Amino acid sequence: MDAFAIFGLKRSLSVESGEIREFFREKSKIAHPDAGGDPEGFSLLQEAMSLLINPAARLRHWLEMEGIEGALRGSISSSLVNQFMEISAILQRADELIRERREASSQLAKAMTEARAQTCREELEGILEQLDREIEDRVDSFARIECGEIDGWEVARELAFLEKWQGQVKERFGELW
Repeated sequence: MDAFAIFGLKRSLSVESGEIREFFREKSKIAHPDAGGDPEGFSLLQEAMSLLINPAARLRHWLEMEGIEGALRGSISSSLVNQFMEISAILQRADELIRERREASSQLAKAMTEARAQTCREELEGILEQLDREIEDRVDSFARIECGEIDGWEVARELAFLEKWQGQVKERFGELW
């Protein structure tokens, strides 16, 4: 399946998410089963949407469609490894605090963890902002990938890690409320 073709888009990494949403909205008016469309066709449209709306998925799909060989397994930059160490430490502190709050036998015991929970939430927010910037930096490199200046698979690997960490940080943040 070529998600770009399903949306009638030129195969490009620089397609904007607003443009993708607009194409989906317009095409789903016709393709949705309630509007007389085919359920399989609508399912295909949804699958294409999920591939194109997420930058990491779009990059992997583009690389595959372009026949550029590579793998999601492999090395990542040393700066990303260092960032992982920092994120890991904060996630461990969050996990310990979450466990302590769950095991608290009274409301007073839970309340006594609130100051540390607020500090931890602030740390997690800072990490989320950092991860957002890192992801945006990788997305900004898409034009250079299309030109062949940088390895798209390396960027895809890094995006996969960044998005995984982003999910983990958001999960812990939610658990601390």
